[in-house]
Amino acid sequence: MARDRSPVAEGGGPVEAAISHKRRNSNSSQANGKTTDSSRSPSASPPSPSHRSLSLPAATTDGKISAKKKVSVTKPGIKEEVESGSGHPVTSPLIAGLPCYTWEEVAKHNTPASCWCYIGTKVYDITSWLDRHPGGRQVLLLSAGRDCTDLFISYHPFTEKPAQLLAKYCIGQVTTTEFPQYQPDSGFYKEVRQKVAEYFKENKLDSKDAKPGLTRLAIMMLVALTSYGLLISSVANQSCWVWQVLLAMLYGWAQALPLLHLMHDASHCAIGHSERGWAIIGRFTLDFFVGASMNSWHNQHILGHHVYTNVLGVDPDLPQGKTGSFRRVCSLQRWHWAYRLQHLYLLVLYGFTALKFRVNDITDLFIFKTVGPIRMNDIDNKEVLSQVCSKVFWILWRFVLPIACFGAAAGRFLLLQLVIEFITGYYLNFSFQISHVSPLCDFPDGEKPAVDDEWAYSQLKSTLDYAYHSKLTTFMNGALNYQSVHHLFPSVSQYHYPALAPIINSVGRKYGIKINYVNTFTEAFNLHLQHLYTLGVDSVFHHH
Repeated sequence: MARDRSPVAEGGGPVEAAISHKRRNSNSSQANGKTTDSSRSPSASPPSPSHRSLSLPAATTDGKISAKKKVSVTKPGIKEEVESGSGHPVTSPLIAGLPCYTWEEVAKHNTPASCWCYIGTKVYDITSWLDRHPGGRQVLLLSAGRDCTDLFISYHPFTEKPAQLLAKYCIGQVTTTEFPQYQPDSGFYKEVRQKVAEYFKENKLDSKDAKPGLTRLAIMMLVALTSYGLLISSVANQSCWVWQVLLAMLYGWAQALPLLHLMHDASHCAIGHSERGWAIIGRFTLDFFVGASMNSWHNQHILGHHVYTNVLGVDPDLPQGKTGSFRRVCSLQRWHWAYRLQHLYLLVLYGFTALKFRVNDITDLFIFKTVGPIRMNDIDNKEVLSQVCSKVFWILWRFVLPIACFGAAAGRFLLLQLVIEFITGYYLNFSFQISHVSPLCDFPDGEKPAVDDEWAYSQLKSTLDYAYHSKLTTFMNGALNYQSVHHLFPSVSQYHYPALAPIINSVGRKYGIKINYVNTFTEAFNLHLQHLYTLGVDSVFHHH
């Protein structure tokens, strides 16, 4: 695997070097000559001379389309004027003669009774397909009323059959989109998908093989339950407090590990081929074992972070604007004097992550109905009941039973719970943050009309890989040290990532695209801290 070490080796600080690296990548991107291609819309062939979009909506100064602008869709002798609504311009041509909708109109059709989505520019009514979808109805309902352009292709990476099937469900096209779209694929992602598909076929491997994950889950749960049982016993018997703290730390780690392995794969439909299996594994590890919510995670992680990775103002994992956040992670944000200390206070706040998730999954889903800028579709009564039951079950087994039934001293036991949650919070946060909040990563501007790069290229530019050679690191991080592989192939089991990285790198070299990579977790972690420090105090980033 070729290593992209040049940003660090060029001299100057890591952030300044990264800027130089990004400029080269930008030049390389321009040299590749990306062109608008209707292939972003499944089953769409390139428009003939009689089907052209000769003008797109007029953008405002922030890149969005002002409300009720006219869009001209023309062909020889005919000119159609349609309302564009508000939002961002689409990056594929509009087709004359095809009914037009605003993204707001599509967004209203987000229920089992009327389920629409759009891919590229084309709008599809997939209501009648819900109960026939091989991947189950829930993943379609999660995507209902949304732009599924990049979701669709990344979750059907090895077959063209779904795109062919969609043709009969097409009912129109969108004139604008809710969030900025990416540029059409230059050929890089298509070729990567072909090469990876060949790898699985030639080696007769199942890309979603569940056996490695289930085997590991059995071991993880044994460690978790043993450590928690010993913790309850030690508190009830008033054992040495040092021993209690060590057991709490062990359980905090054991609580996080299944989330990085089984839960993560289940949320991406990457373990087995059954919707029921994904639900059972995901809800067991996240809802019942940890007390969080798979519903909330799907919206934040699948719909938000994985589609709009590091897009400021769209990715829920980043600040939601250029002002007002307690942290500054990219130079697009306006500087404030308080950021001078962010490299210190964020290290404290990271520990609260696990606690924050358990509150947000309630407020986001039932009160605000958004996670960051991502709209959350309503869930049915069965899902509401499941969420309530999982919370009650978690409170009972984690707190009530140990204190009420096993005699654990309440005060000491609750303090140790904080130790558990801080260890889990730190473990998860450091695994996530170093992969995207780094001087080697790009941060596209969500206020621009469109993202400058194609989706697959943007995924590589906004992620950082590390420590390919370390099996221990790969296990401890749930293979998230292969972050680039994960983002290009989220529906593939993480246990295949080490074999796929060289394939991606090989195709990338052909297109002049490199994977951001450093040798160790420690180096990636230090880059993250340096990034926070530099953005907080370095005057070079204060100018706007």
